[in-house]
Amino acid sequence: MASKNRPAFLAAAALFLAASPVWAGAAQENTEPVSLWEGWLRGDRALDGFLPHRKDLEDHGIFLGGSYTADLLGNPVGGRSRGFDYFGQLQLLLVAELEKLVGWRGGYFVAGMLDSAGTDLSQSHIGNFFDVAEVSALPTVVLGQLYFEQRWNDGKNSLKLGRMAMGQDFVAMDMFNLYVGGIDGHTPVMGYNTFWTSSATRCTWAAVLKTEPAEDWALRLGIYQATQACSVVANHGLNMEFGPDDGIQMFGEAGLKTRLIDPWGGAPEGLPGNHKFGGYWSSWDYPEFGGGSSPYTYGFYWIGQQMAWRERAGSDEGATLWYSFVYAPQTELAQFPFFTGAGGGWQGALPSRPQDWILFGSYFGSVGRGFASAQENSGLGNPTYEWVLEWDYRAQVAPWLYVMPSVQYVIRPGGTGGIPNALVIGAEIGVTF
Repeated sequence: MASKNRPAFLAAAALFLAASPVWAGAAQENTEPVSLWEGWLRGDRALDGFLPHRKDLEDHGIFLGGSYTADLLGNPVGGRSRGFDYFGQLQLLLVAELEKLVGWRGGYFVAGMLDSAGTDLSQSHIGNFFDVAEVSALPTVVLGQLYFEQRWNDGKNSLKLGRMAMGQDFVAMDMFNLYVGGIDGHTPVMGYNTFWTSSATRCTWAAVLKTEPAEDWALRLGIYQATQACSVVANHGLNMEFGPDDGIQMFGEAGLKTRLIDPWGGAPEGLPGNHKFGGYWSSWDYPEFGGGSSPYTYGFYWIGQQMAWRERAGSDEGATLWYSFVYAPQTELAQFPFFTGAGGGWQGALPSRPQDWILFGSYFGSVGRGFASAQENSGLGNPTYEWVLEWDYRAQVAPWLYVMPSVQYVIRPGGTGGIPNALVIGAEIGVTF
């Protein structure tokens, strides 16, 4: 996985595919015969044409799939030093629909594995907090999510039990997943303020209950094991014990779906939005920056996205805005007591590219006085804030492939002003198979 030639190979492959006749996501059905090359590019997943029996397995309740994502990023300006790094992540997923397999209505079994490799540019060259590479994780093979889910009432209610990560169900928004860095599928300060598992590379024992009491409302409650075992590379996600020093992490979240009236009359069904307010509480032994410890942490968040304009009725093309706020009151424990992020994306900005996105994001974190004082007392400067601006173009080359050129500008890396502002340039490549 960590071959020195991989970044060059990925870049060359991406340029070759991007320069080829590509799938533009048109809704019209083409009944004319197509070449093997065109049929491959139009397929839903990269290996569909090579695994003809996979569709039979899915019809019987077994889904096998995966994805590969690679970030190739460099900072020609600023940071602690200039450099270029690659980080890639392979994910494999198994989903068993138990109703088709054994007649268990509403039952699902999910298992995943990940292989991550590469070097994190933020750590190796920039020295900033808000990671510029989306897929940076434990650099090893990891057994990820492993859980059973029971759904009832047409999927409006569900209960999941097993090994999961918090970021799979909480502090998550669809728009966040479109970016290369910064927002990284969730708000990037959670791990600096409390125990947090953002992705399936770090899973612990958990139970998550979801219910939809009304058509546009959803409530979630999650209880997770808080343990350092999930961060140990040598464990590979296989340490499933409950240790005497473990704690618990609880999340509660309320979600509201909105439908705004389109002022231009292009969408009589309304412009969709999703807004979530939640909080967390954790019982563990959290060290305070000034010395001593606290037996718990807590905080709150408010995130959302809202389509602001639609090109025409029934279309996904248009502009969507998003926002993110985090407040962690314990300034002796929380490295970033206040975080705010905002941005937006325009899908289909180019008429011939209806599946492409133009994206912008801004992420600002205010450093807490406890952490700042500890850093200053150690002679490491006086950190105040870090701010990242990001611009991306997500080109959907095929239904299973995207190439995303990215530019990020990191203001006050590390928060102190002692590291020059960094310009980050590169691209992300994603394949679904």
